[in-house]
Amino acid sequence: MNADLQAALAAARAKVEFHYPWWLRLFLQRNVIGIVLGRSIYIAPAMRERPAEELEQLIRHELEHVRQVARLGLVRFLWRYLAEYAALRREGKSAAAAYNDLSFEREAREAEKA
Repeated sequence: MNADLQAALAAARAKVEFHYPWWLRLFLQRNVIGIVLGRSIYIAPAMRERPAEELEQLIRHELEHVRQVARLGLVRFLWRYLAEYAALRREGKSAAAAYNDLSFEREAREAEKA
C-alpha cells in the first residue's frame, strides 16, 4: 500500500481488515468485496490476490465512506443513504442502478481516482 494511502487511513483513524466479521457474512451478498462499519474497512480476503492498484482503489473508495460517516454521523449517514436509495427505487431504477446513482457512491467512486 502506498504511503499516501497509509497516511490517509491514519488521518481518518481507519483500519483495513481482510475478513468479514462472522455475523456480517449472514447479511452480505456474495459479490460484496468491501464494506465499512464505523472506522473499520472490511475487504474480502480474495482481494489480497488482486493487483495492488485495484486493491488501493477499493480502499480509497471505502475510505471515502469512512469520511462520509465521520462528517454526517452514523445515524444520519445511514438514514440519508437508505432514503436516497428508496427514492431512486421509487423512480423505477433497478437495485443496481439505484446503488450506482447514490450520491455517496458517486463521491466514493471519485475518491478512487485520487
